[in-house]
Amino acid sequence: MDKIIEAILKIIPFGKLFEWLGLGKELSAGLAIVVTAILLYIIGNWVKGYLLHLQNKKTATDLSPYFTYEKVKQARDLFIQTQGQNLPPSYEEEMKQSNSFIVKKQLIPWFLNTAFNEKKDSNKYYLILADSGMGKTTFMINLYVNYHAKYGRKHKIKLIPFGDDRILEHLKELGKKQDETKNTILLLDAFDEYKGLLPPETPDNLTDEERFRKQFDEIAKLTQDFREVVITSRTQYFPGEEKEDYTLRIKNFSTDSYHKLVKLYLSPFDENEIKQYLNKKYGAIKFWNQDKKRIANSVVHASPKLMVRPMLLAYIDYLVDENKVYKTTFDIYNTLIEKWIDREAKKRKDELTDRAKFEKDLYHFSQKIALVIYENILQNPSASINKETAIQVCADHNLDLKHYEITGQSLLTRDANFNWKFAHKSILEFFIAKHAIEDFDFYLKLVANNFASIDMTKVFCNDFKLVLQMEKVKGGTFQQESRKVTLSDFYISKFQVTQKLYQAITGNNPSNFKGENLPVERVSWYEAVEFCNKLSEKVGKQPYYNIDKSKEDNNNKNDKIKWTVTINKGAKGYRLLTEAEWEFAARGGEQSKGFEYSGSNIIGEVAWYEKNSGKQTHPVGEKKPNELGIYDMSGNVWEWCYDWYGGYEKGDVENPQGAKTASDRVNRGGSWYDGASYCRAAYRNYWDANYRISYLGFRLVVSL
Repeated sequence: MDKIIEAILKIIPFGKLFEWLGLGKELSAGLAIVVTAILLYIIGNWVKGYLLHLQNKKTATDLSPYFTYEKVKQARDLFIQTQGQNLPPSYEEEMKQSNSFIVKKQLIPWFLNTAFNEKKDSNKYYLILADSGMGKTTFMINLYVNYHAKYGRKHKIKLIPFGDDRILEHLKELGKKQDETKNTILLLDAFDEYKGLLPPETPDNLTDEERFRKQFDEIAKLTQDFREVVITSRTQYFPGEEKEDYTLRIKNFSTDSYHKLVKLYLSPFDENEIKQYLNKKYGAIKFWNQDKKRIANSVVHASPKLMVRPMLLAYIDYLVDENKVYKTTFDIYNTLIEKWIDREAKKRKDELTDRAKFEKDLYHFSQKIALVIYENILQNPSASINKETAIQVCADHNLDLKHYEITGQSLLTRDANFNWKFAHKSILEFFIAKHAIEDFDFYLKLVANNFASIDMTKVFCNDFKLVLQMEKVKGGTFQQESRKVTLSDFYISKFQVTQKLYQAITGNNPSNFKGENLPVERVSWYEAVEFCNKLSEKVGKQPYYNIDKSKEDNNNKNDKIKWTVTINKGAKGYRLLTEAEWEFAARGGEQSKGFEYSGSNIIGEVAWYEKNSGKQTHPVGEKKPNELGIYDMSGNVWEWCYDWYGGYEKGDVENPQGAKTASDRVNRGGSWYDGASYCRAAYRNYWDANYRISYLGFRLVVSL
């Protein structure tokens, strides 16, 4: 061992230095090894980085003027091995489900080892399809670099974007060099940006499909002598036959038939690939980027649909901006779509005279088209329209968009039947939710249809605490004073009825403290049950209550209205909670943890009450919810219950309705005005049914 230590000290210069500083031989040898390893790691990374820099610089020179050094560097630094598949990702809304039948492969190794090897694959033309933001250009740059890294100069390889107006001239010029052409692999990026696809100023009397076929045939003819041809395009620009290869009008002399255009689709990132991407972008151990990385992770995973994530990652720098706070999925989608539209405008900056107007019109078009598609969904599940309808919608709303902008630069994509739909259904549902947030009557229409076929719209609407969010409460048995109560399942509103909802249904707002998201107050018990009926009718439910109103004394100028309220048996409309339902839900139902207040033993966590309210009500849902996810069952405003106030029925009971008659109605929960003891889940209170005051409101329930 001593000889080994002596050898280390002799070979590694740091060893003698540490020994000279007074450290023991063993410690000096150990430190010498560690320091040397660190230095070798640093030097190795520097050399690797410098070689990568030289390679990127060489690639940028080769690809000039199309791609800059920065573009090449970014494409390589953040590259995650591209996965390709045989069927479009849109065949399944979630890629986790699609793995059961979609065949995937790593595209670059496949191209290098199989597609570009004539002994293994006789095909010549390949088409890579994906929606915007999926990484088509990044794939092409890395395919170019990897080919050089593996084969050097065995065959030439060229990368040309269709965005260059001179592409036809370039292809014709290259085609003249027969000896070079047959040994050149040609990569053509972004066919969707080819100007030849746009309708000419002088009408050519061709349909979009006919024009597409004509232009693609011309490209195929110009490239028929190249060794291999790989083309990328947005999915919607390639018509139909998504499960079949596309037959070209180019003779394949080796098979005495025609060449096929082999189609492959880029796969969205899975969870592991997202993690790899964020590690590359922000560093696995770079502590100074950890906040950004944490925000990026939360943003990505807040998106419930994997199909949208490539777009999220493309704009992740915007989404982790320190000046932005994304509290909801709605906020994320809103920013994502704005940035996507901004990107489309930038790509066409030379063509636009008014970029801001183009962006505004494209956004409004997306909103309007979503509503038209939703109406179609109500008739049949197909979330699509035809091209003529899309153009007409644009004209009906005076939106200044050209035909190719409507279907080419919008968020729409074309399916195999030539119908147009959003690139992902969750984007459609975002726009539906946006309209629902702005138009409460439309929101109520969605509620009436139970958000059929648009469950993500409900998620987006819930981000705004629209108050018809109902939480299912599983029935059960609990002890209420001396009796045992058993309840059936029911749905309860997560929030107290807000002024926005009350005014939308009744046309008035009696509240003392004004604010759309504040709980409605100064509502009598009778007005609360009348509201329940009106809301039920609005959303197509049978009213729960039978209400009869008559004058008590026709000779008295101050006639009072006499209300008679009974239950409409079998009706499933909105109603007030029974006192037993209220207490069961406030205690947390079957998930109860026995808290004194609804959701906590610390009142300030769950309630606005005397000591923290500032002597006023507060927007619903700002405090912590209880075990069932229900807000404000302690504090903010008292809540009317259906029951007459009286003694509890003795013995074990099921679904009790309260006393048969009395002079007052029950209210529970406490308010902004009250001390902590009044906000306890067990505390009972009562008022005359005609009573109105600024600390008395209500919430809703629906029987199953």
